[in-house]
Amino acid sequence: MNATPSEFSGTFYDGKSANKYPVKLRLTAQQLVLYFPDGHQIQWPYTSLQLSRTNSTGPVRLERSTSNPDIVPEAIVIEDPGFLHEAHRIAPGALGNIWNQPHKRSLRYVLMILALVVIPPLIFAIWVYAIPAMTNAVADKIPTTWEEKLGQDYFQMLFKDSIKEPDPQVRKALDAISKRLLTAVPDQPYHFRIHVHPSKMVNAMALPGGTIVVFQGLINATETPEELAGVLAHEFQHVLKRHSTRNIIRSEAIHLFGMIISGNSDSMTNVILQAGSVLEHLRYSRQLESQADSEGMKMMLATHVDPQGMIRVFEKLEEEQHRQLNSMKKDKKTADPEKKDSVEKDSKKTDKEGITLPEWTNYLSTHPEGNDRVEVLKKLSKHSVQKPRPLLPGFDWKSMHRETKETKGSSFIF
Repeated sequence: MNATPSEFSGTFYDGKSANKYPVKLRLTAQQLVLYFPDGHQIQWPYTSLQLSRTNSTGPVRLERSTSNPDIVPEAIVIEDPGFLHEAHRIAPGALGNIWNQPHKRSLRYVLMILALVVIPPLIFAIWVYAIPAMTNAVADKIPTTWEEKLGQDYFQMLFKDSIKEPDPQVRKALDAISKRLLTAVPDQPYHFRIHVHPSKMVNAMALPGGTIVVFQGLINATETPEELAGVLAHEFQHVLKRHSTRNIIRSEAIHLFGMIISGNSDSMTNVILQAGSVLEHLRYSRQLESQADSEGMKMMLATHVDPQGMIRVFEKLEEEQHRQLNSMKKDKKTADPEKKDSVEKDSKKTDKEGITLPEWTNYLSTHPEGNDRVEVLKKLSKHSVQKPRPLLPGFDWKSMHRETKETKGSSFIF
């Protein structure tokens, strides 16, 4: 029998021998006091103790932590299962939270099972519904001046001195096409500015706030101003629908959500969540690209620009995709199987030591399959009710074609 509820009997192990010593224990608000038969006593602060084993019928074992892993810690074993309950009453949380109490074990199991049933659907709901809803709500409230500043900062960071002002003829043609398309949205708040990058890449990109970058390789691939207008209409819609801004907000929200769930930005849980976010990003990006396609076609129709121009340029992009895929397949077939591993290793080594892709290539977006895009555009083009008007009548479009610069490793398609 214990003299008081806060006193218990236990067995002490000194960590130096196999000997065990009977002791009396007294719980206080700050520490555990051990009384030995010879009269001496030891005070163990709760902060130095580790609860190493508990169960509903067996003993409670406490170890006094040590900074040296080679030293066997001192320990005490208490047989009375009521010890933990009393410890939590006198010094709440000193020996772990309340769920460490033996009589709470059944409740712990129930809560664990409930968590396994409830938490995954909850995470899914947050991931699929709450984060997109929050992203849209926040993006719609952001001032356009903030977007413009963000776009300018990105532009300076990504391109610096690699983009120069095009000659007056090119600038005049780009401005004329932009002016025509933007008559479809007269009250839009952005100041659009188109830049031409000398790369041979067949691509274009929209930064937040109205900054558009068109690669010279894309201009060279077009045969009419209507074809380039189809690309610009697509990029204008990315800005007008705030797609880049939504992507930035969404990425930050997913990152924060992963840290909250995992409790550690480097944990395996966070790694898994981030891997899942990549797949989700592909789906989300394709949704935005499809929206830019359809809204871009509506812009073409609203401004009486020949919709066939947009269809033709996307057909060319589709052909380029097939050409690249066939080229990759051909390279694989002709490669010597015995040398395949060494070639791959050499290639990886070269990438690390020799070729460095420009940072802006990381910002090029993922698009839906070419076949699907073209078919959707063809269906939308049938909604045209007025005869198209030429964009730049009498203008020699081939004069827009220029020499390009090679971008190592570039295989990106708009």
